Amino acid sequence: MIKAVLFDFDETLQDRTEAFEHYMDTFFSDFCPGIDDNEIEKRKQEMRITGNGGYVNREEWYASLIKSWEWTDAPQSSVLALHYDTKFGDHNIVFPDSPKLLKVLKSRGYIVGVITNGPSVLQHHKLDTSGLREYLDIVVVSGDIGIHKPDPEIFKYTADKIGLKPEECVYVGDHPVNDIKGATDAGMKAIRMNYGWFKNQDLRSDIPVIDCIKEVLKFIS
Repeated sequence: MIKAVLFDFDETLQDRTEAFEHYMDTFFSDFCPGIDDNEIEKRKQEMRITGNGGYVNREEWYASLIKSWEWTDAPQSSVLALHYDTKFGDHNIVFPDSPKLLKVLKSRGYIVGVITNGPSVLQHHKLDTSGLREYLDIVVVSGDIGIHKPDPEIFKYTADKIGLKPEECVYVGDHPVNDIKGATDAGMKAIRMNYGWFKNQDLRSDIPVIDCIKEVLKFIS
């Protein structure tokens, strides 16, 4: 019997792809004033392509962009990475159905939580500005505990924190490995959110697939 419904955050409860568009506007406003619109769009497209949906080492990523853009007066890549970690959360685009779904799950007696990878400051800032914390019984950020998805231990850690066995939990996420394989390897059931960078990649016949977060309710009993 399922007693807890746990979620990834980016591309599951929020539209990280759209949020990234808004973050880039802030990035170029803060660091590249005066560059013409055509050049900005060219650089944005490179950020979209090389950003790998957020799955990059950000200091290395920014260093590669600095080199590609021949950005001679650029700040240190560590400064740019810190900007990302502290400013991205100002641009959350939470799916409209996310708070509705969490409210329904809570009303039905489920424990509700988030397990997310990323630096503590980045992921907590996102959650603080998302409006979703009030519905969450637990938030586990990999940067807080030094365990990262897809390591099954982060899922087991979360289940233990809420006093449940992994098999009493279902995990909802978009990444075929970090979310789905990690959760199932830990003994949790899983639901695949088919959205964002990994849309239609490595779908599994044994895992329910949803295109909208509210469809979670079809698979919870």
